[in-house]
Amino acid sequence: MKLYGFLALLALVGVSNAVECYNDCALITKFKMDGTDYIKLVANETKCAESTKKTCATGEVCAIMEIEIEAKMTQVVPGQENNITMDVEMDSKYSMCTESFTMNDTICQEFEDGYSTGFNVDPNITYKDFKTECSKVESCTEDCLISGAGRNVIPATFVLIAALIARLV
Repeated sequence: MKLYGFLALLALVGVSNAVECYNDCALITKFKMDGTDYIKLVANETKCAESTKKTCATGEVCAIMEIEIEAKMTQVVPGQENNITMDVEMDSKYSMCTESFTMNDTICQEFEDGYSTGFNVDPNITYKDFKTECSKVESCTEDCLISGAGRNVIPATFVLIAALIARLV
C-alpha cells in the first residue's frame, strides 16, 4: 500500500513539473500600414488555438519572445499603371517548446527569413526591406500560455521558423 502512495506522489510531482505551451503560436499584437492601425484585420481571435497547446517534452522549456518587424509592401493593382506601396509595422509574441536558447543575430535572421517567406506567397503583394528586432528569449517553466491581441493568420510561416531554429539550437 505504501508503494502505491509513493507512486502516486511521484506521478503528481512529475505532472507539476510539466510545462504547458502554445507550440508554434504567434500572436500579432500590432499591425500598422503607413502609420494607420489595422490590428482588426488580423486579430480575429484573441488567443492561440487550443490545437497548439502542448506539454513540452522533458528538458524543454516554453520559449517566449517578442518580434518587431518593419517592411515595405507593394501591391500590384490590375489595370492600373501605379502600384500601391506602404510601410508595414508588425509586433508579435511567439512561443514554442524547445531546449533553452539565447537569442542572437543568427536566430533573429531566421525569424526574419521565415516572415519574408511566409508573407511573400501572393505574387501580387510583395514585402521587402525587412528590419527585424527580436527580444530576449524567456525560457518559461510554468504558467507559459501566452495571450494577446490576435492570432497569426499565417501559421505555416512559424512552422518554417521553428524548423530553421531547431537546426541552430
